[in-house]
Amino acid sequence: MFSLLAIASLLGLLPTALSHDNGLAKIPQMGWNTWNHYACNINEYGVLTSAQQLVSECLLDLGYEYLVMDDCWSASRNSTGHLQANTTKFPRGIGPLVDEVHGMGLKFGMYSDAGKYTCGGYAGSLDHETIHAETFAAGGVDYLKYGNCFDEGRSGTANISYEGYERMTDALNATGRPILYSLCNWGEDGVWNWGSTIANSWPITVVSTITLPVRNNRCPCQTYDCALPGYHRSILNKAAPVLQKNSAQFGGWADLDMLEGGNRGMGYEEYKTHFSMWAAVKSSLLLLGNDISNMTDETRSIIIFRRSLRLSRILLERQRRGWSS
Repeated sequence: MFSLLAIASLLGLLPTALSHDNGLAKIPQMGWNTWNHYACNINEYGVLTSAQQLVSECLLDLGYEYLVMDDCWSASRNSTGHLQANTTKFPRGIGPLVDEVHGMGLKFGMYSDAGKYTCGGYAGSLDHETIHAETFAAGGVDYLKYGNCFDEGRSGTANISYEGYERMTDALNATGRPILYSLCNWGEDGVWNWGSTIANSWPITVVSTITLPVRNNRCPCQTYDCALPGYHRSILNKAAPVLQKNSAQFGGWADLDMLEGGNRGMGYEEYKTHFSMWAAVKSSLLLLGNDISNMTDETRSIIIFRRSLRLSRILLERQRRGWSS
């Protein structure tokens, strides 16, 4: 495994650039997201159990402060356009859940989508940005992860994608409540060139996964299709050219996606490297994605390793930059 020093030595600093300033994300956010473990099978019990574990495992004390409830929490919009919770999964609604999570000292995040539907097929926020932002703010939401599925053709160029995401930026700002705004468009339309001006974090690649084979004769991938969204490639191959011109700094960070540690499929040394690399690159996402109510000692040792956490938390104004020979 690479040592933290070796990883850090590959990384440098970038020129200053403007970033979205809503007073949040002065350092890259940390927490836990429901998606990698639960996917669409979320419910109140699972969310509350995970929140309790963040506290009882002392992860909150280490900086894992956001609990982010991803897709599949809603049922539909009502006649006024407001999103309605799935009452089978959340019989008390979302409000009491947010209150309980806040009562534990955590911050609460939710998911919506810039399209007509979310990626899971539920109602999205397209053309309902203002009313949905007001709903999130009134409900005490602290964090919004915002996808881009079923966008009705409102993507494909940087300008179009920017405008779609900016509508929610403006809607959130108008509420007066500071809500951390995390884009999720899989690194499309050159989001690293404009994401910093309207959001606190933005992706630089497709979602991370542990399902690809370790040995692959297309790694590094150098054919024409490697640049197309969804095609596999080494995270460093993808990250390096982006981080060379990345605009990340206080208030906004490039995003390598949620962590896979503890979800099985890789070995202990591989998971250590995975976590250490995310920390060293200063990814926005030190968001855990495992079942934190059932962690092995090995998984726990990785996510609480203070040297990695210190490396991620170093208050440098900008993200590291990748170098290659």
